Amino acid sequence: MPPSDENQDAVDLHLLQGMLDTMSDHVFILRAEGARYRLVYCNPAMDTFMNHSDALLCGRYLDEIVPDPGLCKKISDNYTRVIQAGAPMRYEEDTEGFSTPITIFETTLSPLLGRDGNTTYVCGISRNITARRNAEAALQKTNAILQQQLEENRRLHDQLEQEAIRDPLTNLFNRRYFMESLQRELDRAQRGQYSLTLMMVDLDYFKQLNDQHGHSFGDQVLVEFSQRLAQSMRKEDVVCRWGGEEFLIMMPGLALTDAKCRIMEWQKTHSPMNITGTNKPIEVSFSIGLATAPDHGLLPDDIINAADKALYQAKEKGRNQIRIAGENGRLAP
Repeated sequence: MPPSDENQDAVDLHLLQGMLDTMSDHVFILRAEGARYRLVYCNPAMDTFMNHSDALLCGRYLDEIVPDPGLCKKISDNYTRVIQAGAPMRYEEDTEGFSTPITIFETTLSPLLGRDGNTTYVCGISRNITARRNAEAALQKTNAILQQQLEENRRLHDQLEQEAIRDPLTNLFNRRYFMESLQRELDRAQRGQYSLTLMMVDLDYFKQLNDQHGHSFGDQVLVEFSQRLAQSMRKEDVVCRWGGEEFLIMMPGLALTDAKCRIMEWQKTHSPMNITGTNKPIEVSFSIGLATAPDHGLLPDDIINAADKALYQAKEKGRNQIRIAGENGRLAP
């Protein structure tokens, strides 16, 4: 014979009870009694976590189970909110102030009505997500560390790139970078059919200055001169410490006539240049040689040699002046 409805109900309740008893999630039911909530059911998982026997836990009011007034109100407010909403509600909560170590739960509450249609219950299921949240926090921490390492690697990469193309004393571009840039700019100038002018600068009597005032002061002179030189050039110009006290400046798109005017004005302002020494300001002058492409060559070595020869003429003729490659006339002091 098939089981009666009453027996079937008993079987179904037994299966439901078995399922609830084996669940690792916390399952609980509270009955609203005025402003208080009484626990009428909790499964073994919750009972074990709360460290109470079923006889002691069930039947007690929430404010008896959670003696801290602030924490109890926080919990009961969620129960009141779900009843007022008349719909399930999900949120996260933890056991701070109630038990240690702190456990994090994802709780789902649902409002229920009793068979009489008047009694209100709150059914809750709480899942322990502490391990998941800890893993997420650990992952975030690891990602943050990796991001810091990545940024540091980028910074070091950029620093190494700059060190590879910069002179360590003056922070101007070095000879290797200049030669690479010069070939590229000469090719562009030839395609675009515009001029490219080189200016080679040499500090006058720098060896004597080093001998008289020391290499530390000589370095100071190089640094200060480099700063003034770089500040006076255009953004597109490439300023290089060629070696020792020699500097080479590439000025793409600047014709020789325009370059002469600019450099003569700049020399009038800065040569001689006053550098503060140990006792008094020391005057430092410089000589300049100019050459331009295509007038003095189309290859890097040709135009550099032309500027170097012009510089040599400026120094041979008394220093502190400007000479143009292939010209004998003196342009300045």
